[in-house]
Amino acid sequence: MAAAIDRREALRLGGAALLGASLSSSTLGKILLPPARSKRLFFEQSDVPRIRANARSILLGSKYREWAARSPQSLRPAWEQFRKTKNIISDLRKVWAAFEETAVVHLVEPTEALRRALVDTIEEVIDLPKWEYMMDGDSVLGVMRASMATSRMLFAREVLGDEMDADLDRRLLAAIADKGVQPCYHAVYCMDNPDKVVGWRVDLNHSPPVAADLSRWPILFGSNNLRGAPTMALGIGALALLGKDERAEGWLEAAENSAKTAFQLFSGDGSYFEGLSYSQYVLRTLLAFCEAHYRVKGTIDWTREMNFSGYVDYVAAMQAGKKADGNPDIVNFSDAAISIYPCVSSWIEHRTGNPAAQYATEQFAEPGYFLDYLWCRPNRPTRAPSVDLKNSRDEQDWIVCRSGWRAEDAVLAFRSGGPANHEHADRNSFFFKSYGERLLNDHFRAAYNSKDPGWTLRLTEAHNAVLIDGKGHQYHDGREGVCESQSEAKVVRWRDQGQQVWWSSDATQAYRLVNANVSKVLRTVLFAKPNVIVLLDQIELEEEASSVELRFFPDNRDGQADLAAEGDTFAIKRPGGTLFGRSLTNGNVSVQTQELDLFSGVVGGGTFTAAERAEARERHGSFPFIGVQAEAAKKRSIMTVLVARPKGSEEPPPISIQRIDLGWHFEADGVKGIVDTREEFPDVLWA
Repeated sequence: MAAAIDRREALRLGGAALLGASLSSSTLGKILLPPARSKRLFFEQSDVPRIRANARSILLGSKYREWAARSPQSLRPAWEQFRKTKNIISDLRKVWAAFEETAVVHLVEPTEALRRALVDTIEEVIDLPKWEYMMDGDSVLGVMRASMATSRMLFAREVLGDEMDADLDRRLLAAIADKGVQPCYHAVYCMDNPDKVVGWRVDLNHSPPVAADLSRWPILFGSNNLRGAPTMALGIGALALLGKDERAEGWLEAAENSAKTAFQLFSGDGSYFEGLSYSQYVLRTLLAFCEAHYRVKGTIDWTREMNFSGYVDYVAAMQAGKKADGNPDIVNFSDAAISIYPCVSSWIEHRTGNPAAQYATEQFAEPGYFLDYLWCRPNRPTRAPSVDLKNSRDEQDWIVCRSGWRAEDAVLAFRSGGPANHEHADRNSFFFKSYGERLLNDHFRAAYNSKDPGWTLRLTEAHNAVLIDGKGHQYHDGREGVCESQSEAKVVRWRDQGQQVWWSSDATQAYRLVNANVSKVLRTVLFAKPNVIVLLDQIELEEEASSVELRFFPDNRDGQADLAAEGDTFAIKRPGGTLFGRSLTNGNVSVQTQELDLFSGVVGGGTFTAAERAEARERHGSFPFIGVQAEAAKKRSIMTVLVARPKGSEEPPPISIQRIDLGWHFEADGVKGIVDTREEFPDVLWA
């Protein structure tokens, strides 16, 4: 906890100092700006042929046709739904999604119907009393929805060009200034000056409650991906309003400084603490401002603000083949679910010339954002990921090892490290995909509400991890939303030998926060590529003996996971492959097939009816798992050997595990070795 808060505090103080400097300079007198290089934020007219070609390209064509097929008809029902509910957080978001699509389609294939739909929507949006559901006291805060409104309408303004009359343009810019940019400025100011906050809250007239305690949200938002969106809207809005609104110059300086603070959220190696999905969110928002800033001012080289080359490597490391629909699959630690949008890597390639970024655009990106069409550049030089990235340990202490980047290749990902926004209680858990199958899964779509049974998917008991006396490690109760816990783990040994790699991670601190009797929780992982995994779990208690359980969850979103257990062996079968396993401990061990109780982690507990349980199962799915259970002891070591085989391999492979004087000996599928446990941390000798 302390490390996370210290990091945030440093970001907050740095941002506050920068923002304070910008305010003082803007109040002392008019800032002399260099001559404008361009008045356009998103694209030049000379870019339109390339944008239209992008809409017909292999990468973006399918998504464009999807958008074109439903635009502009999708705008009307979205508006009708919002008028009924007044729900800004979900239903107004649907309006912006339809509006964004319609604007892109009109840019590529302009029609009178599309123009009319855009203009009518702009008129209706201008008339809304506000664009955001967040408040600071009685003042509107611009976070996600006000930033969406600002960016999408400024984009549509450039798409419409001369098709929008001067009066509408004047009224639009006035609304953007007062309902978009000023609320976003207020949000950024609060992030950097939390001592000046009146009190953040949700306007219940426009949105349902999102958390019980918002007191730390200004600090939390200022140090996670949610800084990006208001910074973007503040920045591009200020650029559009230069010379038209006396506040614009101060807003612009504040946006420049906030963007620099946001880039500091990335580690020195380019990795990102909230996971891949949230890294692309903060970048696709920030980079929209950076690109507009290059066009209009050109006074800051944004490529120097973070390690963009390292980020491209991080994107490659976090890939996990393909989904069933052919789109990129990823290592989905935390609430992450999707890979990057093409615009992110395309911007990096364009501004840095990194050919690995172009490869990421073509191989690791999934289209779905309006900037994709503006920024993608075909036929640029590409470079495949370095072989060094096949065994990746980043500054977050996240480990991802693979046999390659093909859809059928093996990927083993391990979660050590510290707290993070959007995290799960997943220290020392791991994910394994091979033959195109998530044989050991990290579940998707965990609930944000701690009273929802889907909240259980966030907890240790829903991960491929260790339970002590049936409990996982520390996690919060959700009163602040999906913020960070206090749990830490640390990789204490790391040996990269190419095709054979191993490490040890200590999660003792995380478990001691729940059970002060815990004195050691150490997991050692050996990976002999592509298909043999060895785990050694060492658990020690100070006084009372405790039972230990290991859990192994396959992907069962399609209901096609088939689990079996007999004696000390088990098998997890998916259509494309099977994971065979055997466990041995210094005592008795039992292996069973079980199913996760989704209600076990509901905060506050309660009695739930059969109908409620059936509804939860229907909504969230079923989560069968293998449970390896060892009887109570004060000191427990469990070795598990896993062997993956492709479909058609029905016979379990021989797996040998033996206790020896040095520690443990294992042999499986031609791989054998010794895990020496005589010292504090194990050592591994491959045979």
